[in-house]
Amino acid sequence: MNIKINKKEYAAKDGETIFVACLRNGIKIPTLCGTKNSHEGVCRICVVENNGRLITSCNTKISEGMEIVTESENISKARRINLELLWADHAGKCVTCKKNQKCELQNLATEQKIENFHFIPRKEELTDRENLDLLKDNRTRVVVDEGNACISRTTELCVECRRCINVCPTKELSFNHRAGDVVVGTPYEKPLDCIFCGQCVKDCPTGALTDKNDLLEIIGQLNDLKKMAVALIDPAIMDSVAFEQEEITSQRKLIATLQSLGFEKVFDLGFGMELALEKMTQVVKNSTKNNLMLSHCPSFNLFIEKYYPQFRKNIIDVTHPDELMAEFIKTEYAKKEKINPEDLMVVSISSCVAKKTPVKSSSPSEISKGGEAYFTGQAGSPMAKFDGVKNLDYVITVRELGWIIRQQKIKFEDIGNADFNSGLAVKNEKIKDIIKAGKTAEMIAEKLKVKYIVADGVPQIKNILRDLDKGRVETKIIEAMVCDGGCVNGGGQARQI
Repeated sequence: MNIKINKKEYAAKDGETIFVACLRNGIKIPTLCGTKNSHEGVCRICVVENNGRLITSCNTKISEGMEIVTESENISKARRINLELLWADHAGKCVTCKKNQKCELQNLATEQKIENFHFIPRKEELTDRENLDLLKDNRTRVVVDEGNACISRTTELCVECRRCINVCPTKELSFNHRAGDVVVGTPYEKPLDCIFCGQCVKDCPTGALTDKNDLLEIIGQLNDLKKMAVALIDPAIMDSVAFEQEEITSQRKLIATLQSLGFEKVFDLGFGMELALEKMTQVVKNSTKNNLMLSHCPSFNLFIEKYYPQFRKNIIDVTHPDELMAEFIKTEYAKKEKINPEDLMVVSISSCVAKKTPVKSSSPSEISKGGEAYFTGQAGSPMAKFDGVKNLDYVITVRELGWIIRQQKIKFEDIGNADFNSGLAVKNEKIKDIIKAGKTAEMIAEKLKVKYIVADGVPQIKNILRDLDKGRVETKIIEAMVCDGGCVNGGGQARQI
C-alpha cells in the first residue's frame, strides 16, 4: 500500500497508524500521548491533514488514497490551541518543577512558540471572589501522593495522556471520576502501593510523576567538607545518561562529571554484583530445593510479595548489590583506608527505581565469603561485624543525576575525563552484562551445571509462576526481570525526547 505524505509517496504497512508510518519514515509529528505502541488521541497535538481535513495521526490507521500533510497553517493553529489548553494548568510552575528543561510539554510549547496564554485567567480581570473560587475549584481536583519511598505523584501537572496507565505492568493506575473532574489515580485514591518498576515515571511527559528523593539534601552533603561522598555507577546507565545530559558521551566523562559534583570516590557497581553473585551461587550450591528465585531485581521481590506470596520461600535471601557494596565500603574499605564510616556518604546511581524501597540490613554472611581477600589475598578472612544499619545512603536515578547537574550549573567545557578509583576493581568484566541484561542465572547455572529459566517482563513472569503453581515447572533457578530486557531498560533510565 502506498500513501502520500507531504506530496511524496511512501510505502505503508497495512494496519499501522499515520503517526507510526511517519515515524518510520523519519517524519516528525509532535505528540504527548501518542507513542510507537500507544494510540490514544487525547492530547490532539498530533493532528495532520488528510485531503484537507484535520485528523489525529496517532489513532488513525492508513488507507489507500490518503494524502497526508504534516505541516500547514491550519495544523499549526490547531496544535497551538491544543497546547495552550494543556499549558493553562502549568504556566508559572516550571521553575520549581523537577522536570524543568526535560518536560515534553515545556519543549513543545517552546517549539510552537506559545507566548500568548489565551486560556489562563488574568488576575486583573477577576474579582477577589472569582479568584478565590477559581483557586478553590482547582485545588479540589488536585491529588498529591507522597505515601511511598520511590515515586512522587501530583495530578496538578498531569495532562491525562494515559501513558502511565498503558505502560504500568500491573495496572495500578486508571481514570477516576468523570467529565471535568477526571484525574489519573489509584483505586479509591489510596497511596500508590505497587512494585515501583518506575516505568510510569520514565514515560510521563511532564512533572506529574517524578522520582522521590531529597536532592537538595544530597547536594548539601556533596558540598559538606566533612563528608566523603562515594558514587557507585550502575553499568546500565551508560545506555541512557546522554539522553539526560548530552555532553556525557562516555564512562570516563561521567566519572569526571561526578567528581566535579563533589564525589571524591567513584566505583563500578560491578564489584557489588560480584559480591551478590558469589553469595547467590553459594546458596544455590548448598540448597537441596528446586525452583529457587534470584532476588537481585527489587521489583520482582515486591511482585512476589504482593501477588504471589506463596512463593516467598523460593526467593534466595541476598541483599541487592548496591547495599552489599555500600556495606563493604563502610567496613572493609573504610578500615583499609582509615576512614570513619560515619563520614562516608554512599550514593548509587542506578537504572532502577525500586532500589529506593527500604531494604533490610545485611548480616556478615551476606558479603561474599573471604571479603577481605580483595585487599589481603587471604581467602576466607572473617568480615568485620556489622551494626545493623542501612549502609547505602541514597539511590538516585539517571533523571535525578541530570537534575543535580543542572542545579549545580556544571560547565562541561571545563571537565575532562577520569577513571574509576582504585581499590574495588571488577574481576570479571562479564559481570557488567549481568547487571544490564539479566544473565545471573546463566552464569550460576554454567558454574554449577544446573537448569535455569529466565522470565523477561511481567507477562512472562506471570506465565512461569502460573505453571509453577500448577506443578508444571521443575528447575533449579528462576531468574526474573520486571523491566523488559533487564536493567538496561529500567524505570530509572532517562528517555530520549
